[in-house]
Amino acid sequence: MPASTPAASPAEPVRPTEPARRGDDPSPCVAVVGLGFSGAATAMQLMRQLPRGARLLLIEPDARRARGLAYGTRCASHWLNVPAGRLGWDADNEAGFIDWLCAQYGAYSASDFVPRMLLGNYLTQALAAAEQVATARGVQVQTVTDRVSALERTARGGSLLRLAGGGVCRADVVVLATGHLAPESPRIAGAPAWGSPGLIDQPWDDAALAALPEDGEVLLLGSGLSAIDMLTWLQDRGHAGRVTMLSRRGLLPQPHRSLEARPRPGLVPSQALADARGLVGMLRAVRGWAALAQAEGHDWRDVMANLRACTPRLWQRLSARERRQFLRHLQPWWDTHRHRLAPGIHTRLQAALRAGQVELHAGRLQAITPCPDGRLDLAWRPRGAAAGVLERRHVAAIVNCTGPSARVGHAAQTPPGSLLAALQARGRLAVDAMGLGLRVDDRHRLLDAQGRPQAGLHYVGPMLKAQFWEAVAIPELRVHARSVAEQVVRALPVTAAA
Repeated sequence: MPASTPAASPAEPVRPTEPARRGDDPSPCVAVVGLGFSGAATAMQLMRQLPRGARLLLIEPDARRARGLAYGTRCASHWLNVPAGRLGWDADNEAGFIDWLCAQYGAYSASDFVPRMLLGNYLTQALAAAEQVATARGVQVQTVTDRVSALERTARGGSLLRLAGGGVCRADVVVLATGHLAPESPRIAGAPAWGSPGLIDQPWDDAALAALPEDGEVLLLGSGLSAIDMLTWLQDRGHAGRVTMLSRRGLLPQPHRSLEARPRPGLVPSQALADARGLVGMLRAVRGWAALAQAEGHDWRDVMANLRACTPRLWQRLSARERRQFLRHLQPWWDTHRHRLAPGIHTRLQAALRAGQVELHAGRLQAITPCPDGRLDLAWRPRGAAAGVLERRHVAAIVNCTGPSARVGHAAQTPPGSLLAALQARGRLAVDAMGLGLRVDDRHRLLDAQGRPQAGLHYVGPMLKAQFWEAVAIPELRVHARSVAEQVVRALPVTAAA
């Protein structure tokens, strides 16, 4: 990989648009709400498939289109956790990103792990190029830089979208691609409210993070990918204080293999996995498969990679009780093996742990008390310790790195959770009982509170996890994006689409 990292592309100017559609306009109109990866991939598929004369509204509050939280980072140490060779936005061209990298910057290979902002640059340019092609063939594309605050049905059967800035849009079909919700705020009895001095509720709160003292000790609540992002950001800024990671089990993400362009060939699922019944039977089958793979010269990473394609079917075979058992007992180990670290970031983390710059602890935070000197006095109960046994520490700040949530109810005060919460309050979406996401039908139409699909209202994004489990990464999301676009084009008014 080149020694220097290209800077992120500047935000593209958004041309003035008239978001309101005239009542007598017969052209079909589709609105995509949210332009992170899922929204951008869906929009690009629609630009290919919409009929001539159709209108496509792209509604996103951030002027830097096609980035979202993940790829909008400006930190060069926030790397992708998948090799570049498999991250094309189009399911029919998984090498699209690596081809773009080589054309733009030269000596990259498919096995490289690169900064996430480069993928953001790629998606931004791909979206702009797709828009030019769509415009040339007669599809009207408009970008609205605003946030949707309310979504209402119209008498004609379409949707009216009210914008936070006061504008109004009308569309025949709406695709919600609102992405991850903010992390849930941990509840600590007697503690100050999150957002108080030193209690940073969101790891992308730049203003709060910039105020951290360079030599102050920081506690990261969580030890997954979000926490490691926070750690590398602190290190890049020259933070000299100790960083403590605290999570319930004290688990860290496992590393990828170096030069891992794709899983080693020749490994196929065992018949025992196809025949396995119940959570325990599946677990035994996967362990047996891993042992067999190791005996044949593979390792557990090959098993995880080959398991990925059948994970949605396995998840759907589990009963509600078995899913709850998985979430309570197995998910932490699944996450640390499934969502792995780039080798270079893992090496950097291990060096910091050996040097004592970072400490990892397993336990539950019990108390947060402000000190006269402005620091916070913390107490946590180590995992496995007897009741009343606490470890204490004084820190300058705590950062909530517990990862994004999919529970709509807790996010009602923050976008995009406010829009989803409003739809839920009106009975227009059904939330998974286990808090994993939203319920859709086989056409990606949102189900209402009675379980009925809603014509003209689709969802694509990580909250498909509720039904597919494996639905938070690019290889799966780009397939869902293509499917949603196909369903949307079929759902357009017949007279208009003709």
